[in-house]
Amino acid sequence: MLRLLLRLGPRSTLRSCAASCSIHGSNTIIRAYSTRSLRHLQERGLLSEIFPDDGLSVSSRLQDVLNSSEQCFYSGFDPTADSLHVGNLLVLVALLHCQRAGHDVIAVIGGATGQIGDPSGRRTERSPMEVETVEKNASAIEENLRRVFSNHERYFWRERGETDPLPPLRVLNNMEWYSQYSLVDFLAIIGRRFRMSNMLSRASVQSRLQSPDGMSFTEFTYQVFQAYDWLYLWRRHGCAFQVGGADQRGNMVSGYELITGTTDEEVDVFGLSVPLITSEEGAKLGKSAGNTVWLDPQRTSPFDLYQYFVRRPDGEAERLLLLFTFYPPAQVAAIMEKHHEKPESRHAQKKLAESVTTLVHGGEGLRSAKRVTNAIYSRDPEALVSLADAELRSMFRHSPVADLSLRSGMTTLDLAMAAKCFRREADAARIISAGGFHINQRRVTSAEEVVSADSHVLPSGLTLLRVGKKNYYIVKWV
Repeated sequence: MLRLLLRLGPRSTLRSCAASCSIHGSNTIIRAYSTRSLRHLQERGLLSEIFPDDGLSVSSRLQDVLNSSEQCFYSGFDPTADSLHVGNLLVLVALLHCQRAGHDVIAVIGGATGQIGDPSGRRTERSPMEVETVEKNASAIEENLRRVFSNHERYFWRERGETDPLPPLRVLNNMEWYSQYSLVDFLAIIGRRFRMSNMLSRASVQSRLQSPDGMSFTEFTYQVFQAYDWLYLWRRHGCAFQVGGADQRGNMVSGYELITGTTDEEVDVFGLSVPLITSEEGAKLGKSAGNTVWLDPQRTSPFDLYQYFVRRPDGEAERLLLLFTFYPPAQVAAIMEKHHEKPESRHAQKKLAESVTTLVHGGEGLRSAKRVTNAIYSRDPEALVSLADAELRSMFRHSPVADLSLRSGMTTLDLAMAAKCFRREADAARIISAGGFHINQRRVTSAEEVVSADSHVLPSGLTLLRVGKKNYYIVKWV
């Protein structure tokens, strides 16, 4: 099988771009850049490097390839966790721009490479994962991928008036091809095509070799496997473009060298790097203070994702709008102009948060995020009524939860003590009478007020208690 793949050329029949890249009406902004898609991505800051071109220059050769026919772009995602995160989202947005231009897109889940571990950007080796864990993570990541692409098509394509169908996303797992090959065959046929000097020169290898723990042979071979992924996709699907983070350059170069080294013909394959996004303080986007911002709603709620982008500093807003949204640059400029008129309203950040939350969680996810935002910041008792159980728990997931039975004659003082809001009854009585105790965002000043299901329990079956301004407690009635 391996020998056959090395002899096969890329797919010979590619649909003409003219069939799916027409320019008309509202399609002008989107479809017009099908012949200059890389320049369009450059305008948005979505590319940090193109190779084998010179840095960020787009050669006539590359433009000829893009203009000649529909192309195929791919990115890989190792299942090292059960969710993708905001850092991965930028690669997905780049793929979506390629899809909007009429090109095929492939997402490869590293069911095999995830068990090896990518050393890029790491100081230590990843802990080994059980096969069952890798498979579970791979399934979860596929859900992430399909959800983002589905939301894009629904909310950023069809609802904006586009009628042309988008090329479908193809999701592959590289375990599909590695499970067919023996280690001896792989090393005998593919391994011999790699030169040690080139492999040792990679930045990810050099940094690890100089570290106290060094680098395992397993990690050292990672670039061989990722390189073969690209060769396989090039042979089977005519995939001439790989898109990845800036830290993946070495792995992409290995793939480029493997493809160009397997044929005597001139080969047109290109690697595209998206930038590594950091905050003004230099922290990786979505990983500030060690709190990763995930795409899975069970790990990072729509509200938390929305708030993460609403809280971005003014100095980051314009760049993030260009990177993570599909607003044309002129519209981004208009958003920023309105933002500067009244910066305290955070207009730019809200537009950014709305777009990203819709892309990741859909329309209902955005509505949920706004409901929760209103319930928290308006402190309106009525706003809590509209929240579902999951939304309320998400709002106060770090708050203590007490399982209580609502008994006849229970007073607010009894409730406060049972929920462990206070250590002593004397403190509870004093703070309640002073107006420092709230039930469902409503101030309660009588410690003897009787608690009732009609007045003090939300439709979700929960009660929210607050002591002072920031100390929340959740009561789950059983």
